[in-house]
Amino acid sequence: MGDDYDNLGKISLKPPPQYYQHLALNVQPDQLEGSQFVFAGDEKKKRTLSEIMFFKIGSTYCSGLAMGGIWGVLEHRRTFDGTSKLLKRNHLLNCITKRGTFVGNSLAVLVLIYSASSALIGMGREKEDLWNDVLGGGITGGFYKSTRGIKTAATFTGIGMITGLAVNLVNGTLDHGKYYASDTLNDAVKDLWER
Repeated sequence: MGDDYDNLGKISLKPPPQYYQHLALNVQPDQLEGSQFVFAGDEKKKRTLSEIMFFKIGSTYCSGLAMGGIWGVLEHRRTFDGTSKLLKRNHLLNCITKRGTFVGNSLAVLVLIYSASSALIGMGREKEDLWNDVLGGGITGGFYKSTRGIKTAATFTGIGMITGLAVNLVNGTLDHGKYYASDTLNDAVKDLWER
């Protein structure tokens, strides 16, 4: 007389391989038609400005915290001369907290200005291209050192423009492949000569 649980040890509990996943759903892949998106026009949609800014500012803030934390550890090693473990730990945490938040907040504010200015320039020009990032970087650099005088602000405007160019080319290369930089620069030069 067989029990219903006799075959339990013989049943494989690991998930099926990737190419058999459709069998679990009882659907053949060739029967699926249409878009893989929920709505028909979703593949043409882009992320909104707030989504882009949220990601840029958040990731920059976290990176700034890490860089500032490393700066704090180095500062602790350079300045601490006591022997107590309690004082040593307290001094280390104070240095990391002081430098980490400073760098994180500073970089996040710069990215906020950069993202907002490049997005507003793009909306004003009604065009998404390299020049939005270059001009946004220039505005950010000039605004960053605007209290130091015109010469310093002009220098940092140039540095900001170069940084905006670099950010665009790196992000585009990561998103679109290795030919993005050369294609984008060629298009930007042609755009300048057509004006």
